[in-house]
Amino acid sequence: MAAPQDAANDALSLAQRELAACRQQCRFADAALRAISDAVVIVSLEGNVVLLNPVAAHLTGWTEGESLERPLGDVVRIVDEQGNGIDPLAPDASWHFTMLRRRDGHVVLVDGSVSSIVDEQRRVLGSVITFRNVTAAKRLTDELTHQAHHDPLTGLPNRRAFESRLRRAVISAKEQGCRHALLYFDLDHFKPVNDTAGHAAGDELLRQLAKLLRTQLREHDALARLGGDEFGILLEDATAEQAAYVAEKVRRGIANYQFEWQGEIFRIGASIGQLEFADGKLSAYELLYRADEMCYLAKSRGRDRVVAFARERERGGALPKAVAALRSNRSRIRRPRSPARP
Repeated sequence: MAAPQDAANDALSLAQRELAACRQQCRFADAALRAISDAVVIVSLEGNVVLLNPVAAHLTGWTEGESLERPLGDVVRIVDEQGNGIDPLAPDASWHFTMLRRRDGHVVLVDGSVSSIVDEQRRVLGSVITFRNVTAAKRLTDELTHQAHHDPLTGLPNRRAFESRLRRAVISAKEQGCRHALLYFDLDHFKPVNDTAGHAAGDELLRQLAKLLRTQLREHDALARLGGDEFGILLEDATAEQAAYVAEKVRRGIANYQFEWQGEIFRIGASIGQLEFADGKLSAYELLYRADEMCYLAKSRGRDRVVAFARERERGGALPKAVAALRSNRSRIRRPRSPARP
């Protein structure tokens, strides 16, 4: 009798040790799951929540006890931009910067993934969903992107953004024959504002002019501060007549603007270079160079005027030496080695 009893005791002892090991393993797995910084939701094959870790509970607004055996869509509510629900387990569901509607109605941006849970026989047992709150990260990314492409003083697109837009316009001109126009100008008599009233006054003048210029243009026209007191305007799908109208409108708007600073009134102007393109033969860089030449030519003829490249080309005359002299004082755009001519 002793031998069977001993065998039973050994078997019981082994089972108890294995049970203790399983419990220890479960406690360890549970602790590890709760320590994960991402939200984790385990879903059964029927689509019900089996487990919700603390991060997932915090993001969704559901406690683990309340969420158990509830349909996944009740707990993890993914919505599109119109607020319509999306099935997170759908094969075509995207988890890249997806909107999650919390239990309290607030929406946060999440990024995550869905993976199937399979056993040794490759049978699917359910799914595990992991996601994280990327609202702050996306906001920071958007802010950095905005700063990289906008002038911090005026809020207008900067030279980098403008040149990118101009390159796309060159492509559309080359491939589709679209007609565009480029205006390149800087301010006349801006230096006395800085010298007399200080740089704070000059900065404020630039901010006010940026708002004024925006009102002179169509909504889809591109206005940018290219640096200092230099600005660029890209008029897409515009004829030469439309470009001339806008250039003169901008010139008059700036000339008629009175800037007041600490009781003193300042009047400025703008020398504007105008250039149309419709064949894509010139690069964005070369277009800027040509328009800048016209801007300097406007300055050499007395400032506060518009000089169009097409009209100068029709005249057939060489650029006056005054333009080269002005350029030598402040070179803004280096001439390409072998620029093509329109």
